[in-house]
Amino acid sequence: MILLVPDKFKGTFTAPQIAAKFEEAIRKCGNTSEEILSIPLADGGEGSLDVFLQNYPGASEVLVDTRDPLMRSIVAPMAVAEDTVFIELARCSGLTMIDKDERNPMKTSTYGLGLMMMAALEYSPKQIIVGVGGSATNDGGRGMIEAIGLENIHLFDNVEVKVACDARNPLLGPDGATYTYAPQKGAGTEMLPVLEKRMEEWVVTAREWLAKCGITGRDDLDTVPGGGTAGGTGAALYAFMKATPVHGFTFFSEMVSLEEKIRASRMVITGEGRLDASSLNGKLVGSLAELCAKACRRLYVVSGQNTLGSDPSICDTALLATDFEEKISQWCRADWRSGYLPEDGMLFGFDTDSGSRYGVIAGCDEAGRGPLAGPVYAAAVILPEGFYHPLLKDSKKMTAAQRDKMCEIIINEAIAWGVARVSAEEIDEINILQASIKAMQEALKGIISDFNIEPELILVDGNRFKTFYDLNGNRIPHKCIVKGDDKVPEISAASILAKTYRDKYMMRLDEEYPQYGWRHNMGYPTKEHREAIHRYGLSPYHRKTFTVK
Repeated sequence: MILLVPDKFKGTFTAPQIAAKFEEAIRKCGNTSEEILSIPLADGGEGSLDVFLQNYPGASEVLVDTRDPLMRSIVAPMAVAEDTVFIELARCSGLTMIDKDERNPMKTSTYGLGLMMMAALEYSPKQIIVGVGGSATNDGGRGMIEAIGLENIHLFDNVEVKVACDARNPLLGPDGATYTYAPQKGAGTEMLPVLEKRMEEWVVTAREWLAKCGITGRDDLDTVPGGGTAGGTGAALYAFMKATPVHGFTFFSEMVSLEEKIRASRMVITGEGRLDASSLNGKLVGSLAELCAKACRRLYVVSGQNTLGSDPSICDTALLATDFEEKISQWCRADWRSGYLPEDGMLFGFDTDSGSRYGVIAGCDEAGRGPLAGPVYAAAVILPEGFYHPLLKDSKKMTAAQRDKMCEIIINEAIAWGVARVSAEEIDEINILQASIKAMQEALKGIISDFNIEPELILVDGNRFKTFYDLNGNRIPHKCIVKGDDKVPEISAASILAKTYRDKYMMRLDEEYPQYGWRHNMGYPTKEHREAIHRYGLSPYHRKTFTVK
């Protein structure tokens, strides 16, 4: 499944519109049958109301007579769902509601938001959630308080007010509302000190008003994290409504069970109008990247502008106007496993279920064919479809610390995994090739017995394997892939488990026979190891049939 989780492209496409454009491009590139799930999302700013209405149980839209940022009469929507009201500030005090030549934070006001807050009380809510992104204002929320009236502030005493936002800026200072956000709302350089002075004066007035209302413990409205959101509206909501902040992305992602859907997908595509450093700081793209990394899924980002560049460890990127369709074709092709899967379900003349494609794939690899001492280990791993991690590769190309990290991730995230070993004594009896194959087959048996799941295809590193049978005696097809541990995710994962488990075992043996240096050489024929054998002779863990020169 391909999961689409776009944000809006401000001033160009809404989140649902850009999701539809993504899906059209995916189908156009030839992927006509794979399931596509579209979940347009928001983080508290523009588009949040639509997401709420679409996903919150029982939510319906109601219209409210209110004011725009320049105090003109308008009708704006809000959402009502039983005991909850959701208000999107951008629908009444938003930047996109006024023309560019009208943008002036000396004149714009949050008065309309106050009217909507009062209208929300008519529905007797237990909670009011305000999405505060995308404002045209820098009035510190004063207009909102004036619209409500100090005499009505206590009407909100029994209502839990929440502020959905993605910023932690304070109200005042170089990182505050004025200097961080006012320029994009029309403030020139000469206007900023004036706006900051006005905000400082508002803090003094707000404290006086709080005292009149008998509200205590909120005098820190000028320094509280998040107070600078929406031109200081966050500070007013905190002080007068005792509002608590909620991370906008987290609020909406939990509403739609996003983490669960990411785990059920093989890839995630998102998008926003401008990709920059702030995109990774609490906003939708950055928060989504964290969820994808947690679930070991690859994230792909389409943007209108990209000043961030491309960090392969975080995401792949494309520009909507230039290489969007080319990148979509690369990312979403239906035959993305074609480089190593057999075609049409046929393998060595063995028809698996009349040509059906393979579903459950197990990767197998061994570790320890070349050492003079110790067992050979093997692992088998079934990964979720689309499993991704930037460290996942051939275990021989990783440091010990990287292998240990990936081993833990694989164990936690794999659908199933098994590890087995064949002793040095048995290696001498049946030879190393047969011992390696036996260890891999034992690891596969461990998957079946421990996880109650049978693979439909086995992909094996190297060029030799033996037919494997399921519990009913049916052959499970396999394919040998030379250097598969650097090509196939399942084989790479198996190589990491086998290598990590064997190294830990050899370090335990080193405590019993420290003279051979196994902690460092893992039983391989290093100069140190060969000299120790000549000096001390063979241990019970040495492979007697291996030549020592």
